[in-house]
Amino acid sequence: MAKKPLKLCPLAQHIVKMLAESDRPGHGPTYAVGKAHELHGQTTNEVLVWASRSLDGRNRSDLADLLRGASSEDVDAGDLVAVARVEKAIRALPALDLKELLS
Repeated sequence: MAKKPLKLCPLAQHIVKMLAESDRPGHGPTYAVGKAHELHGQTTNEVLVWASRSLDGRNRSDLADLLRGASSEDVDAGDLVAVARVEKAIRALPALDLKELLS
């Protein structure tokens, strides 16, 4: 029986690659496969919230470095945490009613 391929958003792909290539104890390809299964099917926003909650400071910094290199934008670990906090706050708010706002 063929294995179903995992569906990972680009951010999740970066995270899995970073964890697979890490030489930190407990990291590496096997650890990365487990995280890939954990991130399977999640949106970029969900993965960002997961990363801010689940990755330690060093991994968040490594992820920021990787994203900085991939996009040539000045991103740091604090930016990732701040964006994740905003995303969590937006999800906690009730849906906005544009008609109500405009009246």
